[in-house]
Amino acid sequence: MTESHPAGDKQLERIIFFSDAIFAIAITLLVLEIRVPELEPARAAAELGGALLALAPKYFSYFISFMAIGVYWTAHHRLFQYIVRYDRRLIWLNLLLMLCIAFLPFPTAVMGAYYDVPVAIVFYAASVGVTGLVRALLWWYAASGYRLLDPKTDPAIVRLETERGLVTPLVFFASILIVPFSITLATLSWTLTLVLTLLIRQPHEPVHPKR
Repeated sequence: MTESHPAGDKQLERIIFFSDAIFAIAITLLVLEIRVPELEPARAAAELGGALLALAPKYFSYFISFMAIGVYWTAHHRLFQYIVRYDRRLIWLNLLLMLCIAFLPFPTAVMGAYYDVPVAIVFYAASVGVTGLVRALLWWYAASGYRLLDPKTDPAIVRLETERGLVTPLVFFASILIVPFSITLATLSWTLTLVLTLLIRQPHEPVHPKR
């Protein structure tokens, strides 16, 4: 078992600040894939509207990925309200999660460019799903036996966050099974992530944990 360190150590704050920076960069990179259409000046007035509409798949992939990364950032922020100690394994698990987050703009770009190709949708869904599994693993490691949690954390909160952590990977991996039948239905199924996450909630879930 690796030695844990208390929250008073600045290292825990560095983990959070570093993570916030990665989230911010990843979510900003998404929009760079939506490029201004290049048209001849003489044809711009007639063709610009159609060219902007033709970017609809990129708008869609941007929106989905913005929400996905946003959900992961919200979860990360919430989890580290309960995590009050850290150890070497937590640092590496968090680094692995950041690796996945930083990678997401790439499958987003692939899906935006090849929105009607099944492989592109599967690649994107798998990337988001793997990211969700790493997030779930990070929480499981920190919460197992209250290894890195505030001892006063309500067991119901631990269970709640464990269940929430499984929603995104389950939804996105399940959507891969739908792709051969309907790409549209597969992508629409991703909205279940937000719905299920909102449904899995304690009646009196605190905004901030008591320290």
